[in-house]
Amino acid sequence: MTARDRGPARRTPGDRVRPDPVEAVVVTDRREQILQTAQKLFAEKGFRGTSLNDVAKQLGFRQQAVYHYFRSKEEILYELIDRAGQAIATSAQLTMDTDTPPADKLAEIVRNHVRQLLNNIDIFRIQFSELFKLRGDRADGLRRDMFAYVRDVADVIEAGQRAGTFVKVPPTTQALLILGMCNGITDWYGADQTPRSIDDIADYAARVALAGITGIDHGDAKVVRRR
Repeated sequence: MTARDRGPARRTPGDRVRPDPVEAVVVTDRREQILQTAQKLFAEKGFRGTSLNDVAKQLGFRQQAVYHYFRSKEEILYELIDRAGQAIATSAQLTMDTDTPPADKLAEIVRNHVRQLLNNIDIFRIQFSELFKLRGDRADGLRRDMFAYVRDVADVIEAGQRAGTFVKVPPTTQALLILGMCNGITDWYGADQTPRSIDDIADYAARVALAGITGIDHGDAKVVRRR
């Protein structure tokens, strides 16, 4: 889940053959249909309760058509998790690369994290439930990306400690505690049940995080939101 030092973009099965431009649109659309439908079914039936045949039936495809793009439902899950993780890391990197004070930087990282989670809540719920149960090189790579993002947040916290702004608790522990608090929002948030907007919840999370890490309520701090 880090945008740093990523190198060339990872190739996907749809990239193996270079089609003409018209065919490229068809291939991309079909892969995307499979991904979106699988995500919906994973959310409704659970990852363990969904098969590739379920995805094919939902789309009106033959099962072989799904296998052309993805050899297993795990491959679909890996791609969905990778996309979601990269969205968090890439958007957070914009803040991490600024020269703003650590408290303002951490507040915006928390806001961004919560907004990303709640705007794509289904896949993050599945990720938090399934990622540490999966085995294999790609699952290991996704977990490494996740911990790289945690280390990036810990670097911001360490900078705040050096500046005398944050309490002296191991930075990685603090990062895990703050991100764990944010991730826990996916357990109870529901757009139809929660009276507060996503931006409100993101702001509250930032205030709680900063109050804990500095001992000060930053509710009146003026921090520009990025959209």
